[in-house]
Amino acid sequence: MSTPIATIEVPASSANLGSGFDCFAAALSLKLRAELFAGDEAGILLNAHGEGAPGPDDDPEQNLLIRAFREGLRLAHGSEHGAGAWRIEVSSMIPAARGLGSSAAAIVAGLLLGAAAGRHAPDADELLTMAATLEGHADNVAAALYGGVTLSVAGGVGTTPVLRRFRVPEAWVPVLFIASATSRTQGMRDALPAAVPHHEAAAAAARAALLATAVITSDAGLLRTAMEDRLHQPYRLPLLPGTRELIDEAYEHGAAGAALSGAGPSVLAICDSPITAHAVEKAWGVSGVPGMATRLRFDTDGARLSTPEPVR
Repeated sequence: MSTPIATIEVPASSANLGSGFDCFAAALSLKLRAELFAGDEAGILLNAHGEGAPGPDDDPEQNLLIRAFREGLRLAHGSEHGAGAWRIEVSSMIPAARGLGSSAAAIVAGLLLGAAAGRHAPDADELLTMAATLEGHADNVAAALYGGVTLSVAGGVGTTPVLRRFRVPEAWVPVLFIASATSRTQGMRDALPAAVPHHEAAAAAARAALLATAVITSDAGLLRTAMEDRLHQPYRLPLLPGTRELIDEAYEHGAAGAALSGAGPSVLAICDSPITAHAVEKAWGVSGVPGMATRLRFDTDGARLSTPEPVR
């Protein structure tokens, strides 16, 4: 059996965390794993299994992992470089179109595998900038790259986002409701208004600042207010049956904070003890909303790339 040129594991991510619209995200312990091999013929062959695998009618050239792999090769070679024979084996636990960063994980995996096959390694800023360009925003890709809770703020066009990574408080336990229904990010963005009242924008900014404070100080008591969003959830929840009820149930059973995961329809609860996490998971399991409740861990490592040791 052939040895992979490189292997990558990338975590799922939950963006927004309520009030941190388009800037906050947390990495979760669901993973995408991809292995890069030398191929038998020119081009890129992708064999994908598990959640989010492309269907038989999907155009391989539009696959995000393949597009990112080509960009990783280009960055590592310093020029347009798509030649070669490659085979990529992908296995993913991250459901697609559920607000769990499946596209970000694919982009990060492709970029890092492409970079690993090149002549020189791109620096971290190059990788983050390209990942954000491919994704359209930096929140999910930042968490997928670096793990923990990340805050990413866009700069000008083509510039590297300002990034800060925070340690996740050890006592915090994420509980996830993975909805059976799907939603597309663009459709959920279309639900947002072009403008919001000034007082709502001020409240949103205050809550986002409180969210950062809660993470930095490990103060779970701040999360309920900090995760009360004014910019996206009021417009998206009515389009996602059962999600508002799931958030309410999480609070009824002791969650410190709860919100849509990304654009939904999945829901993330943050609990400050295993007992509370179990109560929320159990309540969601009998909620009647189609889907699955599960306790996870916050991923603290981010994307992990490994290459075989050279033969001496």
